[in-house]
Amino acid sequence: MHDPEPGRLSSLKMITLILIGGKSRRMGRDKAFIERPDGSRQIDHLVKLAQLGGGEIFLSMRDDSPPPVDLPVVVDAEPGGGPLAALAAIHAARPAEPVLVLGCDLFLLDEDTVQHLIDRHEPGTTATCFANRIDGRPEPLCAIYEPSGISMAAGSLSRGEHCARHFLESLGPKVLELPRPAALDNANTPHELAECFAKLTRGVTAKSVTVLYFAKLREARGLDQEHVATLACTPAGLYEELRFRHRLPLEIDSLRAARNGDFCAWDELLADGDEIVFIPPVAGG
Repeated sequence: MHDPEPGRLSSLKMITLILIGGKSRRMGRDKAFIERPDGSRQIDHLVKLAQLGGGEIFLSMRDDSPPPVDLPVVVDAEPGGGPLAALAAIHAARPAEPVLVLGCDLFLLDEDTVQHLIDRHEPGTTATCFANRIDGRPEPLCAIYEPSGISMAAGSLSRGEHCARHFLESLGPKVLELPRPAALDNANTPHELAECFAKLTRGVTAKSVTVLYFAKLREARGLDQEHVATLACTPAGLYEELRFRHRLPLEIDSLRAARNGDFCAWDELLADGDEIVFIPPVAGG
């Protein structure tokens, strides 16, 4: 862990809110209980990171079901309201305190990244966050919300505005560059989880690959092929990067992948210089 800025860490304490209220439909199991490559559960990893905030730690849940760890629970202010409902609930309980929010799907989040955020947050702003490594927009689920910013969550909910990213952008936050670019890559599906675990066990290295597009993907992308710089370890991770960057229309489960001319598993490891093809379903098939 790097050394904090002199005099900053010792004087700063904040509530930490761990978001575990999602239904995990796409993952197929509760993300909080997933075992990481080092044998720890995801919730235990997040609690350890939350301790860096120096203050109380709360779990955000959508109902009153038993929590996965012995920590106080804040029930969402509006069932189904997502992260904004969690923000409104914690602000109602502790209106004068800043809140560090950590999402349960951040399997690559590490101590250095959280400490970097804590060291550089400014109480005079509405929020401090990181920029997404792909599109540069603010990331809401590893961020510090000041009371002046978090107080606006209830108003957004009342207007039917539930998007956490749009809410954070509306606050005009202080936006930081990630010290470790892949630290906020999240996992909401088994394919994305395999990608995160590959990064954890094999490291994050830049690669250059050639991607070929066919049918609907070629129409959506507007080209047949391109050379892509990527941090992905697997074809699944590569496709999700491209889908996010270019708003590609097809879900991964509707595709097949080929690597260097042969069909491959989604969790096969990529190498620099690979040629990857994502094959959509045949029309009418």
